[in-house]
This record gives sequence, structure tokens and C-alpha cells, in this order.
Amino acid sequence: MSENGPHRSENENTWNALLQQVEALEAEMARMRAVPLEIRLRLYSKINSLSPFDQLPAEIKTEIFYNALGLYNSEGVNPFFLGKICHGWRDFVWSTPILWTTLYLQLSTDNYEAQAVLLRDWLSRTGEYPIFFCLDTEGFRQTRNHSPVEVLTLFASVSARWEKIIISFPDLQACFDIISTTETSLPLLNTAIVQLDATEKELNLLMAPQLSGLHLYCPFLRKVLAPWHQLREFLADGCYVDEIRLFLHNAPHIVRCTFRDIESSILEPSLDEELFHRPLLLEHLQYLELRFDNINVESTCILKQVRLPSLREVFFHSPAYTPQEALLSQITNSFQSSPLLEKFTWSGTMMSDHDLIQALKNIPSVKDLSLDFLSYSPFNSNLKLLTKEFLQRLYFPHAKILLPNLRSFEYHGATSFNEHMHLFRDVLVYRFRECALRTTEGDSERMTVAQIKSVSVKSSSGLVISSDIQAELNSLLQAGLELSLTSVSVPALG
Repeated sequence: MSENGPHRSENENTWNALLQQVEALEAEMARMRAVPLEIRLRLYSKINSLSPFDQLPAEIKTEIFYNALGLYNSEGVNPFFLGKICHGWRDFVWSTPILWTTLYLQLSTDNYEAQAVLLRDWLSRTGEYPIFFCLDTEGFRQTRNHSPVEVLTLFASVSARWEKIIISFPDLQACFDIISTTETSLPLLNTAIVQLDATEKELNLLMAPQLSGLHLYCPFLRKVLAPWHQLREFLADGCYVDEIRLFLHNAPHIVRCTFRDIESSILEPSLDEELFHRPLLLEHLQYLELRFDNINVESTCILKQVRLPSLREVFFHSPAYTPQEALLSQITNSFQSSPLLEKFTWSGTMMSDHDLIQALKNIPSVKDLSLDFLSYSPFNSNLKLLTKEFLQRLYFPHAKILLPNLRSFEYHGATSFNEHMHLFRDVLVYRFRECALRTTEGDSERMTVAQIKSVSVKSSSGLVISSDIQAELNSLLQAGLELSLTSVSVPALG
């Protein structure tokens, strides 16, 4: 045993020495293998630096990348995607804070913790720039009964740099409760798009002194505190008539206003007498969109005694059933105070040409008229519009020509053209050809009717055009009129 001991120890030492030599050799071989790679990367880096893009000034490259990112969503381009292109791009993107200032975050129950870590890193890259973020919690709130406190806290930590936000989840106020309650805790916020829950207690946006755009979905406006007087753009989905009228009284500087899914009833009857009988001037309003779920007498109260001198465009949607007689004309009656109104879009239903004429009489300044009644034709298969009565109101010698300033006309829906195609032809000849001649000749007596430039009709019934009328229409096309006549089938209900 004593003779084998020294011999075994000597073998172990030799073995260990050989292993060390092997490890050293492998390390040297790995280093040598890395040398060509490093040289290749350096050469590629030099080659890339000679490309036109890399020779651009940093501010130009920033602008290109920023526009490439745009307003991306969860499936679009983001800074991480750009960073994967090459080493040079990654270095540039990672060191350019403005490229990280737009964020779309769709919370996931399975990945929530990882998302919170990633969000912290993302926000750290934004520097001191204002940020725009969209927080989508639809999938998250279906599986969790509590608010995403970690994510809210991270966003709240940079609330002083919020510029635009899109956010929705139950107990939305929890997010704002985390934010400091000082009067300027959202000093840069100019646009907020929020979806409220029916159980929401209150949403307070009074801490946003720069807020000018506000979109609210499923709101009770009485639960929202906002600097209404400074808003320039507003959208609300699912409001009552008195809520809308109260908003209009509180927002004298509004420029663009949209109300969808309007409930034509009074939420607070006690406000009725005082609110709807008070004259109102909205001198800055230029765009108005009204989409009604139903129309009744209360619907007409929204614009009762309201003057809109700067209004330029209106989108109006009436529901898919017969409204009470004359209600539509009462609604458009307020537009008589809008001499600048040029574009009017009407969708939904219209039950007779008589009602249509009465409504259009109130908007003589309109240059661009679009009527889309096609989707609701199946509700009354016998309904026919653009009848003899309507067509005769569009051209001389009628004493009160309808829509004298019309330049563009688009109509989708049921027609009676096959019975009155000759009248339609006469309207086009008068509005396009004769009005142009009178303007050239300077006929002061009949210069009030503008030359029409574009006409598009999609009829829910087949169109039959005789050869002589077709020849006349072809001549108008050759003379420069943009004319399209098509028939489309509308599926029956049920």
C-alpha cells in the first residue's frame, strides 16, 4: 500500500495537469474562433456606417424611426422589433428615448408579472418626454377581480408626463387615486379616451389643466368631473338627452362634438324646464355628430334654441323604425343658424320624400350631401325615395329650389328612378350643364344655383335606363360630371 500511494498521487497530478492543458487549449480555440466573428462584425459595422441611412444625421434617423413606429398596437411595430434588425439599429433605438414614448399594453393574466417588469424597463427608457399609452384590460378583468395595482402604480409614477391616454377597466378611479391629488398632477394631459363601468362611482379629471379632448364610453356624465369649459373635442357613447344638453351648456369652446347611441329620454326631469328653455350659443362648434337609438319629442330638445354659427359638418343617424312626423325637420331646424354648413351626412331611415324635403329645406348652404338609407330598406320593402316630388324640387322652374349650393350628392337606398328617370336626367342637365352656362354668362337673375360636380346613386332596386337617356348621361360624363348609377341587392330580414 505504501508503494502504491506515491505512484497514484503522481498519476493524479499528471491527470489534472493534462486536463488543465486541455481546458486552456479549448479556451484558446474558442478565442480564436471568436476572432473572425469579431472581425466580421467590425467590418459589417464599417460597411453599415457607409450606408446612406447610417450617414443621416441622428435627428433625421429619429424622425424616420418615430414615423415607422406610429400609433402601433399589440401586433404592430415597436422598438423591440426595430432593435432586432441589426446591432447598429439596436444601439440607436435603445439610446433614443422618444421612440419609447408610445405604448400599447394588453394585460394578460398569465403574463401579468412579466408585463409589470417589462413596463418598468420600458418607462425608464422614455427619459423626460411626454408619453402616450393605451392600457387594454379586457382579457385581464375577465379573470381577475381586482385592479392591476402594480401596473397602475408604474403608470401613475410618470403621470406628470401623460400626454394622451386610452384606458378602461372597472374602478377606473383607482388609477387616479394613486396619482397625486395636487391640482397639476396631470399637467401635460391633453387627450383622454376612457371606458367607464356602470358601477363607476366617479371619475375626476379636474387635475388636467391642459385637457382639450375627451372620449367617454358608457358614461353617466353626471359621474364625470372634467374641465368642460376648456374642451375642444368631445365624444360620448350612451347618453341621455338632458346630459347632452347640460354638456353643451358647460362646454362653450367645443369645436368637434360626437354623441352616439343617444337615449332619447330625460334622466333628470327636474332639469327640464330650466335647461331646455335657455338660449345657447356655441360659436366655435364646427363638427356635430348625432346618432340616435330612438327618436321622439325629447330628441328635439337637444338643439332647441341652440345657435351654431360656425358649424361646417353634420353627421346624423336616425333609428331603424318610423319616427314621429316632423321630428326630423325639427332637429335640422337648428341648422338654419349655420350659414357655413357645407357637409351633411344622413344614415338610418327615412319614411317619405316629404319628410326628407322638409328636413333638407333647413340646410340650404350644404354643398356635400350624403344620404345612406340602404341598410334599412328591408324594414319597408315598398318604400321609395327620390320620387317625382323630390326631383322636381331640385331644378328650375320650381320657385324654391332645394339645396341650391349642392356640389356633391351621394345616395344609397330605395328609389323610384325607373318611373322618373327622365326627371333625374333633367336635374343633372340643369344642375351641371345649364348652371355652368349661366355662371359663365353672368345671368344675375338665376345665378344662385351652383353647378353640381359629382353624383353617386346606389339603388336597392334594379335600374332601367332607356337608350336616349343613357346617351344624355354619357354626354354629361364626357363633359366632366362624375356620375355613378348602380343597383345593389339588400337581403330580406328574417
